[in-house]
Amino acid sequence: MKQVMILTSLSIYPTPLGTKQTTERPIPHARMALLTNSSDFVSDADRDAYFFRDLESHQILLNEAQVQAVRHFKGPLLTLAGAGSGKTTVLVCRVAYLLRVHRVHPSNLLLITFSKKAAEEMRERLTSMPGLDHSMTNTMQVRTFHAFCLRLLRMNGLQQEILSDGRYQQIVFKRIMLGMGLQDTYQPEVLISLLSSYKMQLIEVEDLPEGTEEDKEVKRIFMQYEQWKMEQQKIDFDDILIKAYHLLQQNTDVLRSLQRKFTYISVDEFQDTNTVQYEIIQMIAKDHENLMVVGDDDQTIYSFNGARNEFILQFHEKYPAAKTVTLDINYRSTSSIVGLGNAIITHNVQRKSKTLLATKESDRKPQYVKPTNSDDEADWLINDLRIKVAEGGSQYGELFCIGQPATVGRLSSS
Repeated sequence: MKQVMILTSLSIYPTPLGTKQTTERPIPHARMALLTNSSDFVSDADRDAYFFRDLESHQILLNEAQVQAVRHFKGPLLTLAGAGSGKTTVLVCRVAYLLRVHRVHPSNLLLITFSKKAAEEMRERLTSMPGLDHSMTNTMQVRTFHAFCLRLLRMNGLQQEILSDGRYQQIVFKRIMLGMGLQDTYQPEVLISLLSSYKMQLIEVEDLPEGTEEDKEVKRIFMQYEQWKMEQQKIDFDDILIKAYHLLQQNTDVLRSLQRKFTYISVDEFQDTNTVQYEIIQMIAKDHENLMVVGDDDQTIYSFNGARNEFILQFHEKYPAAKTVTLDINYRSTSSIVGLGNAIITHNVQRKSKTLLATKESDRKPQYVKPTNSDDEADWLINDLRIKVAEGGSQYGELFCIGQPATVGRLSSS
């Protein structure tokens, strides 16, 4: 019953919310991409032809820009990967290319991503790549930033327990505020997010401002929290990155060891990298600069936690010799959804110029809804998918494969 109520409570609009129009405007459709793949431009005479022929036999068909990224060998590479453009495929194919074509040892490869699920997916996909096996993929480092840094710290003597329970962390803040008589003044989750943002910008708690009474109260709460962790022999997730950063800064032997070991580094979702993560990667890649970063400055979603898309925008300032490859073909969504996305993204002020092409035509008009929160959005979408399947003619896998379940673009003025 709840799902039906949620479904009917969300109005469906034929045009984006917040727009004024008296006549129906044409929906912007993305231009259709010319569908080619490596078999069209990688000649059998090329010395690496066997690699791409093996990919093609496994139905891994790379377009020209993807091949350029995969073939990149030495020096920094910025890969601008629009939504649905096959960035994960490019990442795993380039790793395979380094292993098979350039004979790079698996232990010299470091592949960093942002979620455990993404790391597991990449490891699985690498194992299924032609010419690779478990022994090779188990030797290389495919990890999240936190997993990589924690392993580094453990190998160098860190023994503190990880404070991994977010609810317990909130309880600790509540107890601190209760002891200070501030139990109803601040929300623990807000304070935790604020402290994380400071730390990821390499701002020490001791250096926080004390200009107002609120500044002083917040700083005292943070100081007591840091003191509690020290007394309890615990560190939180942010401390993992901070301590790894300080270790590399202060211990040149450890840093040199990593620089010699990881001669090829790839970073996924680079637009979500914060200052600490960026500095760690820069330090390790400093000598060889064989650094491939993949991301899209238009898709930064963690700015509230210190992510800075200017690391993409200013990549060539840090690495003047860097090559740029733009993946601009969307294989996921239809031309109307891609076109709407293009139209909205053009209003971003600071961005790398790119316009996505589509591979799927669509005559169906996008629909627009404005959920009050993420739960309403999820419930509405699930209900809509169920209705589409119940009406016949669609399967769940098909709806998700086209990347356009219920032809919904959640595009509004908010």
